[in-house]
Amino acid sequence: MMMTKPHLLLLATTVGLCVSPRADAYVHQSLASNLSRRDFGGWIATAAIASASPPSPAFAFDGSGSSAYSGRSPSTKAAIRQAYQDRVAADVRDFNALGAALAKGETTESDVWVFFFNPYQRRNPDDVGRTYAALADFIGHKGDGRDLEGGDGYLLAATFTKQGKPPSSTPAVKSYSALSTAFEPIEKAGKKGEAAKARAAWEKAAALFSTYLEDVGMSAALDSY
Repeated sequence: MMMTKPHLLLLATTVGLCVSPRADAYVHQSLASNLSRRDFGGWIATAAIASASPPSPAFAFDGSGSSAYSGRSPSTKAAIRQAYQDRVAADVRDFNALGAALAKGETTESDVWVFFFNPYQRRNPDDVGRTYAALADFIGHKGDGRDLEGGDGYLLAATFTKQGKPPSSTPAVKSYSALSTAFEPIEKAGKKGEAAKARAAWEKAAALFSTYLEDVGMSAALDSY
């Protein structure tokens, strides 16, 4: 039987990582078994950077994209949007935890850094169905092609696009595009151990996150999550 990409990813769960109980929720086939939490800081390179073009709506971690809305009933559309909102809310909680860690001077050595920036697939989906850490879940992860795949941030924003209009004209998509480039400065500063600089970049991203959340019909107050 020919094995699909999801099946191959599932095989990766047999590889163990000797890291903290939280960090070992992620796995990658090529990693040695003696990596520490600090080693995660070197993994994130370009895989979790949002400077690439927005992810194709046809690709989502759960197998559905904005194209899946064609012919759907209003109730089904609402359920799909709610699922995206649940995932985004979880991403916000991890973003908040990252900000708190940076405020304490913690960067790549913290578990919350791993749970936000790690680009590799989780061993198992979390309670809201996320199969990647917060940033990769929000902006998408590296796939076989040039573009990022998945990304509930874009997919949720695209659901607010009016029929017959391009997604790029949607306020929610515009605010997503602005937000998606705000995470790289946090990562770069954190990888250098510059917690204060990373926290300052986090504050800028937080303001953009609030705007995005309001545009996708969620509470703009980050601390409400």
